Amino acid sequence: MAKSHYLGDGTIGEGIHLARGAVVRTSHINKFGYNTAVGANFETITDLGGNQYYPTSAGVVSVVSSDANDDDGDTGARTVEIQGLDGNYAEISETVTLNGTSAVTTTKSFHRVFRGKVLTAGSSGTNEGTITLSIGGNNVASISADNGGQTLMAVYTVPAGKKGYIIKFQGSLSKNQEAQFMIRTRNGTTDAAWQVKGMFGTFASTVGYEYPVPLEVTEKTDIEIRAKAGATSECGAIFDIILVDTI
Repeated sequence: MAKSHYLGDGTIGEGIHLARGAVVRTSHINKFGYNTAVGANFETITDLGGNQYYPTSAGVVSVVSSDANDDDGDTGARTVEIQGLDGNYAEISETVTLNGTSAVTTTKSFHRVFRGKVLTAGSSGTNEGTITLSIGGNNVASISADNGGQTLMAVYTVPAGKKGYIIKFQGSLSKNQEAQFMIRTRNGTTDAAWQVKGMFGTFASTVGYEYPVPLEVTEKTDIEIRAKAGATSECGAIFDIILVDTI
């Protein structure tokens, strides 16, 4: 019989039930990001580089490629699915048809974007240029030409009507250097401040933590992984969240 919530022992069997949607009112999110140039100051682990931009209100998403071949009927990416939240923090998604280096826009308004992926492509099998997603002229996500048709962003926002439970974190770097990784959160209310929820230091090796008691995150809360390094390095980060419906 399916359980009403998943906060179990993390076995493969439990995870399979969750992945196949057999656990009532419960789902799983895996977020992963990569930043090719983390320096001496903390910045978000995304393929955009720098710090993640969070819109103050919902707006349409503009989608454009750096390569004309990312176009309907051409050799590169043809359609891209955008996943995120609307102005009420409800989950939404939309698929747009690309027009190469000419921008196309969504019909839906997004307050948060936390994933983009190429759904269909021509003979190259994926995007040939870097596809950039922006809201109000500010970049919120990108799909780099060499990362396999998927955004790389260790960023997520818990939807309305749900609670998130962080169960695992992992960070890595590419050089024989020291690095620090930070999990931080901010609730979507006015003037809410960012708060550190985990700080991890390492030298030239992967660092991670599995929470024996999951870290609870309330609805409408932004979550991101940031890092800094002793010398400019490529850094990656992964975190897993169990979502439980509250309504």
